[in-house]
Amino acid sequence: MAIDALERTTKQIVLTVQDYSLFAVGAVTNLVRPPRYWTDFLLQCNIIGVGSAAIVLMSGFFTGGVLALQSSATLSQFGATAVTGRFVSTTMIRELGPVLTGIMVAGRNASSMASELGSMIVTEQIDAMRALAWIPSASW
Repeated sequence: MAIDALERTTKQIVLTVQDYSLFAVGAVTNLVRPPRYWTDFLLQCNIIGVGSAAIVLMSGFFTGGVLALQSSATLSQFGATAVTGRFVSTTMIRELGPVLTGIMVAGRNASSMASELGSMIVTEQIDAMRALAWIPSASW
């Protein structure tokens, strides 16, 4: 009984890795194969990159402000409040900037794409794409 469950779980994991691998190979091959839709590519770059700039700048600004307030209190104990600006800018640019940018861009765009896919499922657009074999049917 336990061996059957282990075998079933192992098969499911292997099939999941296989599905992901096929998807990744297909995605990479489609990058170099024509047709290329440059207008759609640039539109998505604009939506994802430029559209996320406001939330990235706001989160960076407020995180930098909090970091400056907290670090100035600690640095004042050592008489080094003059280096607070350099400390905050270095920390934000090297350490927190990329992390916050990645989190904000991923969160904003993932929720946008998920809601778009959800509305496509409700309006049965995904079913139509599967019927026309544009999207392979899911194995789950």
